[in-house]
Amino acid sequence: MMTLTTKQSILLGFLTTVLGSLIVWLMLGHPATGIDDADIFFVYARNFAEGHGFVYNVGGEAVEGFTSMLWTLLCAATDRLSLPLEITMYFLNVVFGTVTLVACMRRTNQPFLMLLLLIMAPAWFAWCQVTLMESGLWCMLVTLLALAVAEQRRNAVLVLLPLLVLTRPESMLWGAWLLVIYAMGNKRKTSILSIFVFITTILALISFRLWYFGYPVPNTYYAKVSANLFSNLINGVAYFGGYLTTSAFVIFALFLWGRVLKKGLSWKVAEFSSSTRIALCLLPGLGIPILVGGDHFGAARFYQPLWPLLCLLATKEGGEMLAHMEKRRVFSILGLLLILSWIIFPMTARLQHEFRISGEGRAKGVALEKMFQDQIYWPTVAVITAGGTKLTYSGTVLDLMGLNSTEMAHAAGGREGFKNHTAFNRNLFYEWSPDILLCGNSYEFDSLVLNGLHDESRFAALYSKSTLHRNGTALEAYYRNEFLMQIPRSDSNDVP
Repeated sequence: MMTLTTKQSILLGFLTTVLGSLIVWLMLGHPATGIDDADIFFVYARNFAEGHGFVYNVGGEAVEGFTSMLWTLLCAATDRLSLPLEITMYFLNVVFGTVTLVACMRRTNQPFLMLLLLIMAPAWFAWCQVTLMESGLWCMLVTLLALAVAEQRRNAVLVLLPLLVLTRPESMLWGAWLLVIYAMGNKRKTSILSIFVFITTILALISFRLWYFGYPVPNTYYAKVSANLFSNLINGVAYFGGYLTTSAFVIFALFLWGRVLKKGLSWKVAEFSSSTRIALCLLPGLGIPILVGGDHFGAARFYQPLWPLLCLLATKEGGEMLAHMEKRRVFSILGLLLILSWIIFPMTARLQHEFRISGEGRAKGVALEKMFQDQIYWPTVAVITAGGTKLTYSGTVLDLMGLNSTEMAHAAGGREGFKNHTAFNRNLFYEWSPDILLCGNSYEFDSLVLNGLHDESRFAALYSKSTLHRNGTALEAYYRNEFLMQIPRSDSNDVP
């Protein structure tokens, strides 16, 4: 048992975050980008930094097609400063990860055991650093706020609560529950002030959304809303089950979390220990993904930000149990779990294709840009994956999944099918009549999320799938027949 100095904790936390994320990056095929949803953040950030506002298409509607206002603003600041976006956002995630680990290590006299448990979850490094999503920021804020609530630190709570609200929509439930925990044994005036700050921040954010976007919550909610609560619960339970396979230690970590909670709840509220309060703070993080049905991403994205706190609790609770065991046996068990966790990660994560989608989308946007650079007007392009293509293409991109279109997100429909991809409305598609429809490499997936659009006689009469050659580049897609007849050849080698 030992206590590290602040400098030692920072160095150890930084090295752990960097090395862990780099190894995961290599295992995921060393992608040059984040995932496609990260590209959506970058699109809005670039447009906002350039003075166009929160828009997906320059000159288009104001739409909140992103889930984190704070992460978007950080991306916009990076773009405004002309810093390399991917590298800078990765570095920020490393900083967030380091701060998170330091905060946890400083609260245990077994920091090396805590880090050993943490690195048993490669998925934490994947989601909180490598994907370039807001997960690293969310993880840091949840960790710091839970610790502040558990330790009754008023100033930290007052600062962190508004940041949490600005980071993800579920912060409204998180914040309300954390304030309940904070009020246990706290002074009345302090609790009232925290509640006031929390409610004021929420009201200010909702008021801004209503004024700027016309809706109280992000457009992503309307695009992804599921058919019913029962369906959500079924998907959510399956999602939680998937989380149990992301690491060989996660089941033990949850068992130790439950053990801490059970022991703590046997005491009076005023006598709750810091560990009991932390365990209570984690309840929203464990329950919300089940209620909303999780998401379609691999490696249980919603659960990864909880991992540092789970490891902290496991270190405190498990350390007492391990102290009575032979050291050689302890090292053998933990070493085996560590190796097993990294072996199963590539098999259970299902993340490589998310990075491939981003790369392919960016490549298609570049091809479109070059293909139609000699035209006065850019053709309109409809997409299923909306990040990479829009990031590299200057023309209007229409999001068929509705994340970046209020019209599609609010269109009528049964909202049944592939998770988070059920907003497509074929009548609206024909009303839009895009010049080009880009699809992926899986006909089955495209047919599922587009409700069999390709098989309709009406679609076949209007669109043709072909490889168009123009300006030295080629792109396979569905092209509107009338559009093909109107575009001029750029040279004698262009063949439709």
